[in-house]
Amino acid sequence: MNPFAKSVLTLAAALLTMPATAQSVQWASKPADGPAGPTTAAVLGQPDGLATSISFYAASYVRDFQPGKVSGAAIEKALKLPAGELAKWDVIAFESKTIDPALPGFDSSMWMVSDLNRIASVVYDGKTRMAAPGTGPGWTFKTGTMTNAEFKATFGPAPRAFGDYAWLLIKLPSTMDKRSDRLAIWLSGGPIPGSASDPSPDAIGVIR
Repeated sequence: MNPFAKSVLTLAAALLTMPATAQSVQWASKPADGPAGPTTAAVLGQPDGLATSISFYAASYVRDFQPGKVSGAAIEKALKLPAGELAKWDVIAFESKTIDPALPGFDSSMWMVSDLNRIASVVYDGKTRMAAPGTGPGWTFKTGTMTNAEFKATFGPAPRAFGDYAWLLIKLPSTMDKRSDRLAIWLSGGPIPGSASDPSPDAIGVIR
């Protein structure tokens, strides 16, 4: 093998072994179902402490994801994730835990994602932290919590943030294109008996 070809292969191997890094987290900026009602308006933009409670028959439906002011690296650090972990996920959401602070993690909820070519849906079980049986093939989840102080240290003063926060990372089915400019995400309460099923989302973003 000539020296040039060998150097190219060495560089390619090095790139493959480098940890992935999140380029940015882009936050929903527009409603996907007409004028923004209260359950959608509160979710627009990066996390700011303004959350909304969503019951089983209510929903937030958002689109047009735009970069926020906080870098992916800063969010990854705030979530106490290993370097490169955030880039492995597709969707991120934050939820106020003011109403149910004793229940850790993101509440049970229903999710639907569409890029206008395909659609995928799932019921997230907050107890098992997995897709409910019979729903959501190809969906995976990771959740955790952050204190009110950690939330404000990451996203700014947030005078409307009164309690601690939960976060949820979502890996979408491989058929979905998270980079589509037509991507839309729908969130509603989750029908999981014995579980908190009324999420209070603050923000929904896409990791790109």
